[in-house]
Amino acid sequence: MNAAENKNDAPTSSSLPPMLRVHGLKLGYAVGPELVCPENEWFAGLNLVQGDEGVGKTALLCTLAGALKPRGGTMDYLWSTNTKLQASDVFWQHPRTELSETERNASCRDWIAQRARAYPQWSAAEFDRHIAGFGMEEHMHKPLLALSTGSLRKLWMAAAWASGAALTLIDEPLAALDRPSERYVQLALNEFTESAQLERVGQATRCVIVTHWDAMDSVDWDDVLTLT
Repeated sequence: MNAAENKNDAPTSSSLPPMLRVHGLKLGYAVGPELVCPENEWFAGLNLVQGDEGVGKTALLCTLAGALKPRGGTMDYLWSTNTKLQASDVFWQHPRTELSETERNASCRDWIAQRARAYPQWSAAEFDRHIAGFGMEEHMHKPLLALSTGSLRKLWMAAAWASGAALTLIDEPLAALDRPSERYVQLALNEFTESAQLERVGQATRCVIVTHWDAMDSVDWDDVLTLT
């Protein structure tokens, strides 16, 4: 099964150079089919990768994050002169990966403290704001094993948005969420459009790539890539 590129009719108007480029990228897990993401560039701003189940959305994020080795092709990270992806350059938390025993028993606050140390651009104020937006304050003392699937996803997203990572990857952000949290996610995502970044900090500094099966009507995407 291959992936076909189909960008939206109003691509980003950015005059900035791309932050990420892939060429002939072949991806997939060892036991699964080989998937192909054709040549593509992502710019600073809010970018969607959409498509049905099984087209390679999660595999693409894992590959871009360096967590899954590509089967072929190239990936160029263009925001830095470093030839290799640095751990603090990207935020990726696979929402369906089993947590280690240490992570399961850590409190939310301890887990977040580790993330804060790992990302030089971490914003404690932004994290607290998003935790409040999700109504998660009362859960922060709990161990991760005590959180529901939806609450874990809220924690991952609040951390992703606060990380300051140049490349921020989020998989299926509305899965397992209640309606108020779904609305909050879409509101928060709009803060990462190119225009919002330019207005807030005077430059667009982050490339946020989100996968979802559809475009979420309340989100103003800078760019859309459809995998089939």
